[in-house]
Amino acid sequence: MTNWNRKLKQENMQDDLLEIMAYIQKEPNRTNYLMKPSLAGCNEAEQTITIEFPVQEWQLNPSSMMHGGMIATAFDEALGIMAVYLSGGKRIVSVNLSLNFQKPVPMGESILIEAKATSSGKRLITVSGECRLKDDGLLTNTAIGTFAIINS
Repeated sequence: MTNWNRKLKQENMQDDLLEIMAYIQKEPNRTNYLMKPSLAGCNEAEQTITIEFPVQEWQLNPSSMMHGGMIATAFDEALGIMAVYLSGGKRIVSVNLSLNFQKPVPMGESILIEAKATSSGKRLITVSGECRLKDDGLLTNTAIGTFAIINS
């Protein structure tokens, strides 16, 4: 493959991801919008995307750290966006999400979740992810998610 073809595939991936994200964020009162995800990067050759989420006050637990449920939501969003991309834009639903909490995520930070394609079949897609603090790259959480492609 020529460098030009690689560049076109990369640009197409980015355009597709931005279209997916615009679609899922169109309802202002829903979680997809409230989490404020933004595309921080993508790599077509490695089949990875990076989604940024700002840590917002409403997402905090009593210790002023990002609530574990909000971290799970961010993973579900980021890994789900990758699954939609891998499905060719078909509708997907979460089947399983397994998280490992390693470090707390403080207020005032943004997190970067890198989602990587693990497997993609006709009915199921598996995506793994790593969550890092944007400021210093500290690994805070890891996850793996399985998504089902639905036919409607």
